[in-house]
Amino acid sequence: MPERVDPRNLPSGYSPAFIQLSDGLVCVADATVRDSGWLEFTEWSGTTGLVPPRDCGRVKFIATEHVDDELRRRIADADIRAEYGPKAEVSR
Repeated sequence: MPERVDPRNLPSGYSPAFIQLSDGLVCVADATVRDSGWLEFTEWSGTTGLVPPRDCGRVKFIATEHVDDELRRRIADADIRAEYGPKAEVSR
């Protein structure tokens, strides 16, 4: 089973984002738009997937910041960190 992603301690290279899908707006732990237009993503649960261009609208990346005196990054917005943190019930 994949490991849950913590918005207070993002893995190296992760780019969290809000993405507009055909079923609504979702927040994911990592999003990468491939050259082909497909969107590769990692949910907060750690599950990965691909979305074809026809099913994906806008992608808005979420600002991250380095934590003082540590070699880790986190989501800069405290409300978003709390909503998608380890104790949250949000799957994406």
